[in-house]
Amino acid sequence: MTSSKSSRLNTIITVRDHQQRQTTRELSQIQRQKLQEKQRLEEMHGKHSTAMDASFSAPRSTAKDVQTNSAFIQRLATDIKQQTGAVQKIEGMETVKREELIERVKAKNVIEKLQERVQTELQKEAAAKEQTLLDTLGQRNTGPSL
Repeated sequence: MTSSKSSRLNTIITVRDHQQRQTTRELSQIQRQKLQEKQRLEEMHGKHSTAMDASFSAPRSTAKDVQTNSAFIQRLATDIKQQTGAVQKIEGMETVKREELIERVKAKNVIEKLQERVQTELQKEAAAKEQTLLDTLGQRNTGPSL
């Protein structure tokens, strides 16, 4: 009976381990995506900074150049705002996935501890049965003499 309990726990541990590995992979993918999005955001900030410097450093500019540069800077600012939102969204996903991974690890650890208890219980039962058998055999050998 307890052997079947142990095998069921093994199955549950295998499933929990698979879930943990899957969640770890997903978290890793989210982290890579976050890194890419942050790099893209940094590039946008660099372009914005360069455009701002260029707009103020030009000695002579036509109205058309000023309008074009202003439109470009405004578009970059909008893109930066959108990209910042995308990075924040990914960071939120990362936080959720990290919490999910922590829960999966905890669940697996609980099952592993339960399995250890079952194994200890099985060992105690086996030791008790062995001791009973040895006691029975000892009584037969030292039975009543004639």
